[in-house]
Amino acid sequence: MIYRNLATGRIEPLPWRVRMPDGSTRTDPDQWANDPEVLAASGFVVTERTPEDDVEPPQPAPATVSARQIRLWLVRHGVALSAVDAAIDAIADEQQRQEVRVEWAHAPYVERTHPMLVPLAAALGLTEQQVDQAFAEAATI
Repeated sequence: MIYRNLATGRIEPLPWRVRMPDGSTRTDPDQWANDPEVLAASGFVVTERTPEDDVEPPQPAPATVSARQIRLWLVRHGVALSAVDAAIDAIADEQQRQEVRVEWAHAPYVERTHPMLVPLAAALGLTEQQVDQAFAEAATI
């Protein structure tokens, strides 16, 4: 039989331990899998496999990549490093411009959630989705 986790929507093995509404615990899925009361308490249902079950969910973008990785990704995708320098030079606030320049020139890694990444990427013509893709691809370089 195939079981679907109601919380995640994915096909998964039954949990080893189920806490029942009365506080008792059941610990052997081979014994309780056919008991509707225990199955309902487990958060799983008997199901059929669907085509969507065979599609891997998208992986989140890595939180960080090395400075080398992101620079190589940019070069390999036709974004000149001088374009990054120009985008940094275009930042209106002097303090912010200097801080971003230090980050770009000296940080050993690039953080996906850094507050300046989105506007800098936008200045380079990259969308949020493209930045996620860039981080995913750069992580493999």
